Amino acid sequence: MIDKELLTSYFTTNQNTYWPCSTCSNGYLMINEDTFSSKETSVSQKGHPLYESDHESVRFVYSCIFRCSNNNCNEQFASSGHGCLEWDIEEDEHGNKKQVYSPCFEPYYFYPSLKIIDIPKNVPDDITNQLNKSFELFFSSPSAAINHARSALELILNHLRVPKTTIDKKKNKRVKINLHNRIDKLAKEHSEIKELLFAIKWIGNEGSHPEKRLTKNNVIDLYEILEHVLSELFEKKSKTILAKAKKINKAKGIK
Repeated sequence: MIDKELLTSYFTTNQNTYWPCSTCSNGYLMINEDTFSSKETSVSQKGHPLYESDHESVRFVYSCIFRCSNNNCNEQFASSGHGCLEWDIEEDEHGNKKQVYSPCFEPYYFYPSLKIIDIPKNVPDDITNQLNKSFELFFSSPSAAINHARSALELILNHLRVPKTTIDKKKNKRVKINLHNRIDKLAKEHSEIKELLFAIKWIGNEGSHPEKRLTKNNVIDLYEILEHVLSELFEKKSKTILAKAKKINKAKGIK
């Protein structure tokens, strides 16, 4: 998974971002300097009398092209977002300290989107597609990103052959099983991930309520759990390591 600080921090034009390339996974994103453009918004311009005297109310929009640092890949990423002024303390040539302001920026959009968590190669396409849609919306709409991740959870349950409907004997008709009850119906062999799926569900429920103001940190919490679930289901690392340990224990050493 991409480092949490990278996903939630601002960037400046004179520093490397180190967002990993989603195409090759070997390079990181670098700004094509001749493509970077930022302008102060009209609301910002009207909201303060002098740029120099009201730094906190200054707001920018930006657009640019990032490229992958791996020359064998050289993928191009379109990006846009907003910015503000960040202050720091610097010393002049006489050793006098002064407060200085410089623009910093936060992305709202990447195309292609960043691959925020590792998705095992054998994850079904429908699950991968929902996760990619979630990644596309991570920076601009955390609630929408969470909704797509919740849809991925439904598809994971489909893959595990958890029933979607049941017969209501009182009404004598087939009815849908809600997500909570579907998770509860997981086979015993997947009992170790049941708590994880419930956690994803609860966060997903929050994304469906417009009055809830969710943050990128909320989405990251969901992604961290989901990444572990995908690894357990489709790579089975824990079971592979446990089987290896049992083999060593049975042999009382390496043979």
